[in-house]
Amino acid sequence: MNKSVFTGNSYIKGVSMVMVTLSLWGVLPILLKIGLDYYSAGTIAWFRFSFSFTILFSFLFVFRTGCKLLRHPPIIGILGGAALAANYFGMTQGIHLSGASNAAIIIQVAPLLLVIVGVLFFKETLRLRQLMGIAIAIIGFYLFYLDRSGNAVNNPNYSSANGWVLFAAILWALYMICQKQLSIKYSAQTINLLIYAVAMVVLIPLVEWNEFFRGGVVGWFLLIVLGLNTLLAYGALAEAVECIPLSLISILITLNPLITLSGMWILNTFGVGPLPAENISWHGYLGGVIAVSGVVLVVAFSRNKVNLD
Repeated sequence: MNKSVFTGNSYIKGVSMVMVTLSLWGVLPILLKIGLDYYSAGTIAWFRFSFSFTILFSFLFVFRTGCKLLRHPPIIGILGGAALAANYFGMTQGIHLSGASNAAIIIQVAPLLLVIVGVLFFKETLRLRQLMGIAIAIIGFYLFYLDRSGNAVNNPNYSSANGWVLFAAILWALYMICQKQLSIKYSAQTINLLIYAVAMVVLIPLVEWNEFFRGGVVGWFLLIVLGLNTLLAYGALAEAVECIPLSLISILITLNPLITLSGMWILNTFGVGPLPAENISWHGYLGGVIAVSGVVLVVAFSRNKVNLD
């Protein structure tokens, strides 16, 4: 990609593609919450990786590229795959114990952790506006937490859910560090293939195999939709990276919790679907918006943007 020139058509295509990813990731927590009525967190996470690995491996095998890395995987690649597997499981478990909106907001701790890791271990500089963004995000997280802890139907489950999502956020930051190191030597799709393969193996002990026979048509439909969500989101993201700056992609992607909040509000307000009401008050929504705004500010002024592909 020519990083210095972005033509009108290329820019429109890039923004369109990143909006596809944004939308898919925005509805993902909602789909996961529905899917958890049919399958356990381990089963869902394993199937998403297995589905993605099968499709990507078939594609790369046909074009005879990228598959050799599986024969002699680097240690950092194995670590990255294990980290992302734990991230998927932790996030799904957090959604199961609380709700889609709660997990979508709390997971926004992950980009903040990545910035802090960059400062502590990679000698990156933390700008004043980023400090302001962190402060704003903390205020938003606190307001959201106060609302959710007061309205949560089961407080012990809520605390446990937050623990799982924070665990997922930490592991996501670890995955991104591994991915950043791998991207120096390998292509994005080659890395993805290795990550999917490792994660698929790591999650095998958590799979409830009998659930595949009990899920029925609806359950299998949801699994396939979740698998396609992963493939299409990353596919659209790869296209976007070729068309628009990573800085813009980073900012837009961070907005995905707002889609989750809006979607859950619509479903709960009009009684659509099988999902339980989340009982988020207006100051809970305000806290969520403030938290996301703070994270956007941190990401927008980061010197080293997250490598999203």
